[in-house]
Amino acid sequence: MSAGIDWTTVSVALITAASAAGGPFWIWHRQAARERESVRAALLAQVLALVELVELRGYVEGLRTAQAYLAPPEGLTVTEIFERRFLKYSVNIHESYNRVYQANVTRLGGLSPYEAKQIVRFYQLTDSVRLDVTEGGILFEGTANTDKFCEAAELLETAMKIGRELTAEPRKSRWSLQKVAG
Repeated sequence: MSAGIDWTTVSVALITAASAAGGPFWIWHRQAARERESVRAALLAQVLALVELVELRGYVEGLRTAQAYLAPPEGLTVTEIFERRFLKYSVNIHESYNRVYQANVTRLGGLSPYEAKQIVRFYQLTDSVRLDVTEGGILFEGTANTDKFCEAAELLETAMKIGRELTAEPRKSRWSLQKVAG
């Protein structure tokens, strides 16, 4: 029964069908890979920009200065120790400061598990501090509690560390540098 089948024609037909089906799949796969890289680049760019802004504007130092101001210095008299210090700390941060993250939160699955976890941590920590220093927050309203300033500074320092690690340029090993030079 197979003697009358032209296997060349069947093979050509199968190859043509596979090409027709595989071409769009390959294009879709490449487009998805480019989109994942674009989302990753955009998220990391926003993280880097936020780290740079926090460092440039000295927010951590400001929180630490406020903490030091509220802490009673040694050598004070009893009446000076009980004199209550009160301090407000506010920063004008719009709620959409993380609009790239908000727009791409459903696409975090395209990142490595480590990157996705660290990006979520970064934004949770920075958002916690944002809530403290904007209208309605404990530091915005003012407090005499030095621990609140300490906590906000530690949260922001942790977020900055995460942000710097995520956006650090990969270091080339000594071997790869020698290979390029030699």
